[in-house]
Amino acid sequence: MSLVDKLVDGLAFGWGKNKEGQQNEALEAREKKVPTLTKYGYERPGGGACGWVEAPVEYQATSRQTAGLWPFCGAASSPLVGAPLGRNTINGQITCGDPISLYIKGIVSAPSGFIMALNGRGKSTIAVRWALSLIDAGFLILVLGDLKPDYAGVVKETGGQVLTVAPGLSAINPLDAGPAWALLEKLPPKMQAAQRSEIHNRRLNTLRGLVELALGDVLTEKKNEGTVLSMAIRHASEKAESEDRQPLVSDVQDVLRDPPRDIIDMLVFDPELDEKTRNRKYFELTETLQRGLNSLGPEGPFGDVFCRETTEPMRLDRSVSFDVSAIDEANGTLRAAVQLVCWSYGQAGASALKDLASEGLIPERHHLMIMDELWQVLSADEQLVHRVNALTKLNRTKGLGQVLITHSMKDLQLSTPALTSIATGFLERSSVKVFGGLARNEMADLTQVVPMSQKEQDLLVSLSAEGGVDPKTNRTLPPPGRGRFLLKLGETTGSPFYMNLTAMERKIHDTNEAWANSMAAHRLEREMA
Repeated sequence: MSLVDKLVDGLAFGWGKNKEGQQNEALEAREKKVPTLTKYGYERPGGGACGWVEAPVEYQATSRQTAGLWPFCGAASSPLVGAPLGRNTINGQITCGDPISLYIKGIVSAPSGFIMALNGRGKSTIAVRWALSLIDAGFLILVLGDLKPDYAGVVKETGGQVLTVAPGLSAINPLDAGPAWALLEKLPPKMQAAQRSEIHNRRLNTLRGLVELALGDVLTEKKNEGTVLSMAIRHASEKAESEDRQPLVSDVQDVLRDPPRDIIDMLVFDPELDEKTRNRKYFELTETLQRGLNSLGPEGPFGDVFCRETTEPMRLDRSVSFDVSAIDEANGTLRAAVQLVCWSYGQAGASALKDLASEGLIPERHHLMIMDELWQVLSADEQLVHRVNALTKLNRTKGLGQVLITHSMKDLQLSTPALTSIATGFLERSSVKVFGGLARNEMADLTQVVPMSQKEQDLLVSLSAEGGVDPKTNRTLPPPGRGRFLLKLGETTGSPFYMNLTAMERKIHDTNEAWANSMAAHRLEREMA
């Protein structure tokens, strides 16, 4: 070994050691210093390590389309977007989804959902899960007519506001412009004009629905009753606004009792008639309308619910539930009327938020509106389908999500094909559909609106069976379809899943609370027998 070689070895391996030992120690040292390569990158500063790896682009297609890509393709699964609902009963995969999350991700075309299943299958548990998940994601919930109540506990536990509406307890003014009325004057003139027009249409839609409910008949344009009501509401609103308050039903009555000249001229066309004759003809034409408005007073069938100022304004910064459970179940007409007004009032507040937020006047917020027990409104008066239709058509453009809930397709089968078409349109326009147990005779009507395979139909029928009795313990068993549903997004194949409630969900959402003591006592009697 030359002197140069010894010098290089000494510098490389240190002096005073044999060459082989020096080389081994150097290699060990180098191996210790070499960073480990992981799937996240090299474990050293600047090595490219990161806490996540971006998923590759995935495509979903039929086996015919992707046949040439085999084996570089795999089975498709449900998108993990939105509220976790449960396990797919076929392959065990997690099933997720809610109307707002799926719409934001572009998976569905509208933030609207429809839940349909027989009693006791857990319809409202789906809505509760959606509510909790969306509240956690920063959205707000509007329960517009909580009849049992199913959602008051959820709203309370998440810091929301529960508003009670019932005769003798609290009122909700059907002509109330909404909780954001005081802020609307800060909007630009064009936005103000648009909001005022929307408020007027909502007032007309709501008050006309109440009058028709009270009369049990439809206002007709043969007597220009709808037009007269619209003009009267406009006059009453202008007077109330000049006094810095919201118009009441009594203000509309005052306008019709002492009508402005423009209303009389619109109704009575003959200018040659004397004043007395003109007035007599006017009152003949408006008699039915005025009788309907009189019935909304404190002595009418609805009590004092609609003839006073709104008792407690709705909050705009938190979730809200309108608790109408104090109204007797036997009074279906009043329940339907209160639901209609709550839907209108709640939508008024949520709708105004969009324009106010766009101008930076308030933080941007979005709501999911839950409209449960749709059947009660439609069974009270089929003509209310028009009012519901008007309330639900523009929710997407206003930044609102919505969920409609009912029991069966029979709830949507009304007396005429035209009314039925409007009602089934609610289901047809809903991008996210969840079905529980349904009867076999429902399938023909259901598949006319929602395409379903025979297997999907058979699944829903199987989930409609009633519970039995355990022969060993003598305990009543729940229906086999409770907590089991089929999720359909658009017209795609549905995902069957099973949903389990958490302990907290069971605590805040007990739809059998009224029966809890009786059921417990009955179980004790059977165990002692």
